Order: sequence, then C-alpha cells, then structure tokens
Amino acid sequence: MAQFILLIREDLSKYPMQKDQLDKIIQAHMKWAHELSERGIFKSGNGIASDGRLIEMINGDLIVEPIRDVREGVGGYYIVEARDLQAAVEIAKECPTYIDGDLVEVRPLGS
Repeated sequence: MAQFILLIREDLSKYPMQKDQLDKIIQAHMKWAHELSERGIFKSGNGIASDGRLIEMINGDLIVEPIRDVREGVGGYYIVEARDLQAAVEIAKECPTYIDGDLVEVRPLGS
C-alpha cells in the first residue's frame, strides 16, 4: 500500500463565514476522517489555518512575508493509504465538502 495526500482546496473568499456553517464543515470532515480510520486507511490529517508566512528568495535575499492574498488555498489535508493513484482518487471522491465548493488534489507521497 502506498500513501497519498489529499489536499482540500477551498475558496478563501467565503471566509469569514457564519460559525454554524463552519461547524457543519468541520463536523463533516471529522466524520469522514473517522470513517476512513475505521476502514484502516486514514494515517493523518488536519485543518490548515490560512495565516502563515511565505518565504522566497529575491535577488539573493530571503524574504519572509504573509501568505499572498489568493482566491484558493489549502484548508486541510488527509494522508491515506491506497493501492495506487486511482484507488486514492476513489477515496477522495468521498470528500463531504464538494457541495461547499471545495476541490481535492490527490498526490502520492514519497518517490
């Protein structure tokens, strides 16, 4: 079995949102993580705060700045085990927040 990361991409323009709506999304992800765990394929996962820093080299100097204002960002991730990329894609299709406009990027981990 290989490991894959499922990056939950979301439209950052919808934030801030009503607390009850945010709670509904969080609960949906917690439920899905629990279901994946029961199936023995969930390895790790977490939400990712939108506040962070971007580090890049400009003219030989390392510049640290707030993450640039982008429309789409990564709101969380799951690490799952699957036999291959197609099986990981099938798992990703179960994400409960497509209805909220989320996208899921699936990538193999390691070489």
